[in-house]
Amino acid sequence: MHELKRILSSRKDFALLLVLFLMEFTRGAFFLTFLPLYAVNYLNISVATAGLAVSAHYLVETLFKGAAGWQLDLRGHRVLSTGLMLGMAALLFMKMSPSATVLMIGSAAFGLSVSPVWLAVISGVAPVQSKDRAARMGIVFAVWLAGGGGGPVVINFFITYNYSLAFWLLIALWGCALIVSATMLTGLTGKTGGSSGFSFFKEVAKMAKNPTVKYILLPGMFLQTLSGGLLLPLLPLYAQNKLGLSPNQYAFLLLSGGCAAALCFLPMGRLADHLSLRTLLGTGFGLTAFSLALFSTARGATSAYLLAALVGFSYAIVLPAWNNLLAKAISPECQATGWGVFATVEGMGIAFGPAIGGVVAKSCGLSAAIILSTVLLATMSCFYFLYPMEKLYSRQM
Repeated sequence: MHELKRILSSRKDFALLLVLFLMEFTRGAFFLTFLPLYAVNYLNISVATAGLAVSAHYLVETLFKGAAGWQLDLRGHRVLSTGLMLGMAALLFMKMSPSATVLMIGSAAFGLSVSPVWLAVISGVAPVQSKDRAARMGIVFAVWLAGGGGGPVVINFFITYNYSLAFWLLIALWGCALIVSATMLTGLTGKTGGSSGFSFFKEVAKMAKNPTVKYILLPGMFLQTLSGGLLLPLLPLYAQNKLGLSPNQYAFLLLSGGCAAALCFLPMGRLADHLSLRTLLGTGFGLTAFSLALFSTARGATSAYLLAALVGFSYAIVLPAWNNLLAKAISPECQATGWGVFATVEGMGIAFGPAIGGVVAKSCGLSAAIILSTVLLATMSCFYFLYPMEKLYSRQM
């Protein structure tokens, strides 16, 4: 727990984590729960339009993360504060002038506004040169999951009472993030490097020439998020039609996996600072594949909850180790740019995954998409168990 104490005693680290929690809580509540219901039930807008607004948000965020990281390296926390102000303007715009067009524009602007947040947090709280980086990443992931998982659940209680009240609550929470940024991060530049001559395109070209990035990291980033993205639109249907779960039971299924991951991020992060990446990544991806394969044998809610918890545990093994692996390919002088480029590639997997999963499920059935995701994860497990990653990095560093 020493890492947690050090983070809590640092004004900068605590402020960044608090901004991350408030951002993910608000964003998760708005796009995963509030917006679809608000658009259909309150504004009488089609569910297809609401879905396009959600897609616009995540697509714009993904496309601009590289540029957001570049600006963070050059200008520091001013970029974070500017993004939060843009997010506030987008929320107020959607609240005061509700229409299908405004929702699309506002959601896209909101995506642009959040693009620097994760990059600022990961570069500030868990810099690539930190010796206890994986343990710090475990804390970052726990905060991220608590916000992103708690928001969609908590906002339901306010939606039931009043849509307008729920919207104003989200605006107020975003305002809290803006206040934290303006007060607790004032005077802290947050720059991770980069001079006035620092070139975004030169840095990207430099990363692309790195054989480790080109042949190991980029395919791994895309396939990892693709394997999860395949299941995003199918999990509720699979839970209902194959596992026989009610909507409430499905909520507990997600809660089981989320809680298991959140509880294990910190200890797994500490392990990632001491065990080999080969062991952790091979075990984590393999255990995730094994857990998904067992879902076809689940009978009843209890067994499904246990398997979801096992998936969450596996996820907690993979993420800190995976980010430790990525950190080895990022220069400390331009780490926000590096994280931004990597996040964009990972976002492509999330963007394409649902479409591919839908096609596979329509053509071959829901179970086929689960099998495809399992095969991808099992392949990655075998690769990371067999490939001598430590030797490759030792030759390059």
